[in-house]
Amino acid sequence: MPRSFDSVFYGAAGTSGEASDDQFNRVSFLSHFEGANNGVNNAFDDGSASNHTITANGNATQGSFGPFSRPDGEFAVHFDGEGFYNCAADADFAFGTGDFCMEAWVFVEADDYNYSRVFNFGPYYNNNDSNGLTVDHTDNAHKIRYYDYRNSFFLTSTTVTPKNTWFHVAVTKSSNTVRLFINGTAEDSGTNSNAPEASGTNTVSIGNAPDAGTGQEDFQGFISNARVVKGSAVYTSNFTPSTSKLTAITNTKLLTCQSNRFVDNSAEAHDITIGGAAGTIQVSAFGPFLTDAVYDPAVNGASAYFDGSGDYLSASTPFGAQNIWTIETWYYPLSYSGSGGLHARIWTEGTSLSSSISLITNQSAKKIMLYYNDSERLTSSSVIPLNSWTHIAVVSDGSSLKLYVNGVLNDTYGSNLPTENRNFLVASMSSSTGASNSYVSSLRATSTAVYTGNFTLPTAPPTAITGTMLLLNMGDGQAIDSAAQNNLTLYGTAKTSTAQKLFGTASLLLDGDSDYATIPSEAGNFGAGNFTIEFSFRLAADVDTTRAILAKWRPSDNQRSWMVSAVTDSGNKIRFWDSANGTAYTTTNFATSFSSETWYRIAIVNVSGTVKMYVNGTADSTTHTLATGAPFASAAQFVRIGARINSSDAPSGYFNGNLDDVRLSKFARYTGNYTAQSEPFPDKGQ
Repeated sequence: MPRSFDSVFYGAAGTSGEASDDQFNRVSFLSHFEGANNGVNNAFDDGSASNHTITANGNATQGSFGPFSRPDGEFAVHFDGEGFYNCAADADFAFGTGDFCMEAWVFVEADDYNYSRVFNFGPYYNNNDSNGLTVDHTDNAHKIRYYDYRNSFFLTSTTVTPKNTWFHVAVTKSSNTVRLFINGTAEDSGTNSNAPEASGTNTVSIGNAPDAGTGQEDFQGFISNARVVKGSAVYTSNFTPSTSKLTAITNTKLLTCQSNRFVDNSAEAHDITIGGAAGTIQVSAFGPFLTDAVYDPAVNGASAYFDGSGDYLSASTPFGAQNIWTIETWYYPLSYSGSGGLHARIWTEGTSLSSSISLITNQSAKKIMLYYNDSERLTSSSVIPLNSWTHIAVVSDGSSLKLYVNGVLNDTYGSNLPTENRNFLVASMSSSTGASNSYVSSLRATSTAVYTGNFTLPTAPPTAITGTMLLLNMGDGQAIDSAAQNNLTLYGTAKTSTAQKLFGTASLLLDGDSDYATIPSEAGNFGAGNFTIEFSFRLAADVDTTRAILAKWRPSDNQRSWMVSAVTDSGNKIRFWDSANGTAYTTTNFATSFSSETWYRIAIVNVSGTVKMYVNGTADSTTHTLATGAPFASAAQFVRIGARINSSDAPSGYFNGNLDDVRLSKFARYTGNYTAQSEPFPDKGQ
């Protein structure tokens, strides 16, 4: 009998004495709102000895999302059904008649298409010369299928693939025997002595197939630790899937979907490109493996978030009149341009195009470019991917300017080096020109040429080495995501407050007048599976009308998903809203009335379409039935804490009171009454 999907790798909570969560890898957001009294996320400190004054302009903010938030191997890639991974044709991906293994961890969110391709080797199947793995939602009733179209050879799992649960899938060939494994159990096998391809090379795609077209056979969900081995089968009998990251074993030709950027971790180091709709694939820390590390900005780093509309940092001049320096940073673009036009700026010295030196991304070329005296001097060799961390370093060694991308020299410029003393800005050239919609992390400027050739990427936040003139590790946020996946942006006068707290030292204080916080949309995209929304709240004494507590709700462009509100209808009640298509929606008022100035612990839990609310661990008498399907998933809207978006696309319905211990989980934590927590939610797995 195949093992249960839910029992593959989840264990009991740790017994070391420190609280742990054996489902921590399913937590998409967790914040305790700890920090100093009146702490905010827009106070930036220079970590160099220069101690430059850093001024945050607009809504520039910082938080725990960063390039080192999880160890390499614990990441996944999220596919929303409009894009895919691609590697150029190579003999590494042509198996011939030899042994091979293709494997990955898979998390299916939706089945909008007949087929959802995990791996595809070779051209699209209509050419009858491809092989790979797909989830057959229609023809084979949601089962995994291995296909070799050239030889009309197919294997199909006996197990139906679940939604919203991680499972391991592998196909191996040993001699002429081909086997399909789900969670280490062989579910189908057959004999095939022929090569699955005719050519000596193959492309490999993950998440779709070449030429299938957007929305045809796209995968929707997460894929983690995708490994291709050519020359050995790896598995020839039932096995226990790894409970930690896969490594580049002998004959590994591709190892990807496991890092905080789009990269092949095999020795072959194949270039990864993105196909389909740009910007629809994102690196995610939501993966199949637990982490036993608590988030620490000194170890894991952090980042600054810029929304592309007037957000930037300014600093007093870090450099004098010198032409030997290095400026380096990690960069995570969300779009290729800001509100200022064709260029999204990462950093700029000076405020005049005729004399400034700027590192930018170009909207049309989608590459990193260094401009000096209003002319392009350096250009990256390849496109800079959206929604992924890229390390960038510019070195002036006294005779030339050099651009390094992910540790590799991309371009050199050899004359008229800048020596002027200039202002220094991050994410803009002025208050609006060239604004950048991005995350920026670990920015360091030194008066030395740090790199003289290709280098290994740093694995930890930078330190103040000799000659450091400016150091921004962005680790000063007071309200952070302890799951280390999201930056928490505070708006208005939202702040942490030690005056009220349920646990720990502080809570989030919102005054009901333009105060709220946001986290990226993916944290609130639950798919068609179960989910849990948890928070502790304390209403202010003067609460009136409808006040949003947590909302993924944007009616102006039919982007309604779900919302939890406090309402005054017939007493202070909790109302749950959801929409399956972004337009039509249903609501339910739960029965419990809440008193002002009193702390309550709330859990909103969906189990197979029935939503219950638990108050201090006890189920409310009322239930809510989800709209048909799953809550609408949208990349266009953030999850807002303490506000929603109204029909005019403006924040409204501001919460008035305190919030503490907000946690979003992509599974049902409770199916009956339980003992409510008496301490903060755990920050780590077992």
